[in-house]
Amino acid sequence: MVLHRFINTYREANTYVIEVGDDKVVIIDFGDYDLNKFCDWLKDNNKEIAAIFLTHEHSDHCSGLDALFSNFKFELLCSEKCEKNIRDKKQNFSYYIDRTAFELKLPATIVKDGEIISIGDSQFKIMYTPGHSPGGICIFTDNAVFTGDTILNGTKTPLSFPHSSKKDYALSIEKILARLKTGITIYPGHHE
Repeated sequence: MVLHRFINTYREANTYVIEVGDDKVVIIDFGDYDLNKFCDWLKDNNKEIAAIFLTHEHSDHCSGLDALFSNFKFELLCSEKCEKNIRDKKQNFSYYIDRTAFELKLPATIVKDGEIISIGDSQFKIMYTPGHSPGGICIFTDNAVFTGDTILNGTKTPLSFPHSSKKDYALSIEKILARLKTGITIYPGHHE
């Protein structure tokens, strides 16, 4: 798997870009990374966006999606609760932070817990992992898991948001631990 990491300016959220074929990429969480720089990167590397996964609905993980969609057409993939919450400025928390509030408009495809999605030469297995947010998912590939804010490196996952659930989080961690095996790398939503 060829993987690229871009760090967003807002809250230093990670955007991951996975090459899934000669000219296609899958993106996990497109935050507020500089749109012009990102478009230039795609063009310079002869890449097209096949799909974008959202690990959850918080604004630092999705704020740039409408602008990106106005430049490229792609399929947005997320959980049902995430799809609902990205369209509400209070549920995506852009209303409460020191930035411009937004409600995403682009279309989205709902992914199901346990679903396996094939894109290019890669497969992505979806695991619902609510807790940090109601719409949280983790995305497994053969040798990696993209955890959004469910598992972070070097810091505790925030569970103090109005819609966070410590009970759901504990169950989600149990599910993830049962699926982890030697050789899987965890790619969190923040930090390395």
